[in-house]
Amino acid sequence: MNRGQNIIEKILSDARAEAAKIEETARLEAEKTIAEAKEKAEKEKLKIETASADEAARAAAKEISSAEMRAKQMILSAKQKCIEDIVNAAKQNLAQLSDQEYSKVILGMIGSAKPSEGCDIILSAADKAKLADEITKQGYVVAEETRDISGGFIIRKGDIEYNYSFESIISVEKEDIDLTAAKILFA
Repeated sequence: MNRGQNIIEKILSDARAEAAKIEETARLEAEKTIAEAKEKAEKEKLKIETASADEAARAAAKEISSAEMRAKQMILSAKQKCIEDIVNAAKQNLAQLSDQEYSKVILGMIGSAKPSEGCDIILSAADKAKLADEITKQGYVVAEETRDISGGFIIRKGDIEYNYSFESIISVEKEDIDLTAAKILFA
């Protein structure tokens, strides 16, 4: 029995050693798997954090760009309003000229336009009442008809009209006026 018991003891001892060996291998394998999982999780975490940081940076850059664009639009709008106010003030100054100064301006404009023979000058009703005699004295023909213009005149030759009203001049020259005013104001 002793011998049988020794064999059983040996088998049990070998089994325990084998079990301990298997358990140790399993433990090492589990630790390795856990370490790999932790490493993978850390990489994923880092990847997500990087992606989040990139997304946050893109969102911040987008917001900053949008705010800068709105600020530029506000500045441009303010500049355009300023230029518009200046043009309106110039129109108002023309309207407030004394009769003598206004007459000088209109006669100078007609002289610069150099209407040819056969042309007639169309004025507003108010300007016709004030300026018709002076224009006629300069050798130009004042038309019987009047137009609804705030100042200036229209030269008509047959069916062709050249509009020298203040509104038309400002409208045609608006881009140049705006550029000149912008250079003076914002240079």
